[in-house]
Parts: sequence; C-alpha cells; structure tokens
Amino acid sequence: MRKVISGILTVLSLTFVSCRGKKVPAQSFICMDTVCSVNLYEDGTEKIYKEVSDRLLKIEKTFSATDPESFTYKLNKTGSVKTGAAGFDDFYSLYFPSWIVSSLSDGAFDISVNPLIQLWDIKSENPKVPAPDDIEEVLSKVNWKNLPECKMSGGDSVPESFSFGKEGMSINFGAVAKGYAADCICGILRRNKVRKAIIDLGGNIYCFGKKENGKPWTVGIKNPENPGGSPLLKLATEQTSVVTSGTYERFFEEDGKKYHHIMNPKTGYPVDNGLSSVTIICPSSLAADTYSTTFFVLGQEEALRRLSDFEKVFVTNLEAVFIYNDGSVSATSGLKGKLDFYGDADGRKINFIQDVKHFNVTTAFGGGQF
Repeated sequence: MRKVISGILTVLSLTFVSCRGKKVPAQSFICMDTVCSVNLYEDGTEKIYKEVSDRLLKIEKTFSATDPESFTYKLNKTGSVKTGAAGFDDFYSLYFPSWIVSSLSDGAFDISVNPLIQLWDIKSENPKVPAPDDIEEVLSKVNWKNLPECKMSGGDSVPESFSFGKEGMSINFGAVAKGYAADCICGILRRNKVRKAIIDLGGNIYCFGKKENGKPWTVGIKNPENPGGSPLLKLATEQTSVVTSGTYERFFEEDGKKYHHIMNPKTGYPVDNGLSSVTIICPSSLAADTYSTTFFVLGQEEALRRLSDFEKVFVTNLEAVFIYNDGSVSATSGLKGKLDFYGDADGRKINFIQDVKHFNVTTAFGGGQF
C-alpha cells in the first residue's frame, strides 16, 4: 500500500487568528512535495507572504532531487559543477552542514543515499522490496566519503569545482531541506519585525516568537500507531523548532512486513531498531531536521552518547523524544515539565533520561539555550 504524505506534527489549540486586531489568514503553498503553511498573525502582509513564498520556491529549485530544472538534479546527472555556477552558494550552505553530520555520524546520516532512495522508490504507486543483488550494487555508490570534503573552519575549504568521487553517485537533501527552509523563513520574519508566527512545512514545525498572553505554544507529537488520530504527546515550547522522523510517514507492506522510508545507508534496508519515531526540539530547524533522521538511524543510546559533538555543529542544545514500537516513550531530561501525554496514557510514563551530556552553549543559534 502507498502511504500518503501527511504532517508529522500538529499544532494544538491554534485558530490562526490574532488575539487582538484584524484577522489575518494563514497562507499555504505547495512546495517540496508537501503543503507548507505559514501564519504571521496580525503582522502578516502580502509583501511578507510573497517573500516567504519566493524563498520556498527558490529552495525547491536548488535542492529538489526530482525536478530536472533544479541545481541538485543537474549536479546528480553530470556529477560535477563549477563552484562559481549560479545557485552554488545556496547549495553549499546546506551541503556543508550535511557533510559534517555525515562525517560525525559515521554515515548513519548520509546525503549520498539518493541511489538507494531511487531503488526503493517508496513514493511510487506499487513499491516493492528490491532484489538483494540490486541493493548491493547500489550501496557501492552510497558513501559520504566519496563526496567533496568540508572542514569545520569553512572558508578556503570550498574547491574550484565540485565533483563526486565515484561514478553513479547522487545526493538527496530530503532529510534536511525543510529544516533549512524554516530557518530561512525565520530570517525573513526577523528582518520584517514579525512578532509571532507558526511555520508548518509538511509537519516540520517552527514556533516563532511568543504568544501575546505569555503562554508557550503547544505542539502535538503524533501517535505512530494512529497518526491520523489524536496526538500521543503534547509539548509546551517557545521560539523553537519541532521535527519528527517516523516510520508511519511513508511505507508499504510486502508479505506481511512493513518497509518504511528511513533507510540505513550501510545495510541498504529500512532501519529496524525498535523505534517508531524520533522528535528533535531545538532553536535551529535545520539541526532538528538533520538529527531527527540521524538519531533514528543511530538509535537512542548511540545518538545520546554523541549528543555533545552533534550540538557543536549548529552551536545549539538539542532535546529528543523517542517513541518505540511497543508504545514506550523516552525523552531527554530537559523536557521534563514540558512534555506529557496528550490524553489517556494507559498507565504509561515518560522515561526522562538523566545524565545526558550537552555541549556548553552560552548563545545558541536562533535565540538562547533551550
């Protein structure tokens, strides 16, 4: 069966109406293979919404792996591009952190996974499990180490030309592009002095600014067993991004087994580690988007063991929620008092993980330590 793309998270108790003043409708755009909604409340104007829409379309034209006119598609087809080419600066601004995380995660997160995504083709009408020989052949083209190297210092690390190190390689920004887009929108809102907004890019949520009543935003985290029903968890949060990767987003079943879209770049098969979803909460939407996938592939123990190193990349602290196939929930201790079950917990309790070592952040990206 084909899993229809749906939002990962839902924002609870929001009517998209300003508490005071004239009602300003939210705007929705079809972009990046999903519905993107932005609500600027009383500060919304046609000019700002158009600026947001134009930026989203430009990001899609840069990072789409399926649009023949996009920068990334053309790079994947030719395998090489001059760094002075139009669109390269935008491309590299997302490639750089993606390559760094690929390195730090030892390939658990790997932007060169596109050949594997194409082989499985889970978005198609009739997906099926590929033959083992086909998976093995495609895996020979998946390895971040064969991509142009980046250095944490940046600057002179950008080469004169950008070329794949092995024929047949291609890259995919599907796991990070929406997070990057949300951060770009936040930049537009800051320049236009927007006081509060909700950004929902296909379920990637950014709660921008504060409510007029001083209360935090409430975000629902979906129940993997019933993603179309009521949320499993509710999170109180301010000025931060909330992004989930889950097995229920896109999947198919074959011979009674479920195959989802989150691939293990090392095995060539969907990740099978007992997790149903991973949610990341932090001020950088790019970080949240990147690490929701990374943490899912690594699993809870290994992801949290490397947490401090991952936080250094974006200079921000991360909080995480892990939901397992058996319905159990674990979360980092920084969410205690902010995270709870939405309804009847059936006797379950959230296991708040103690002694998680965070990077010592004094000024986090996007506005303060979480």
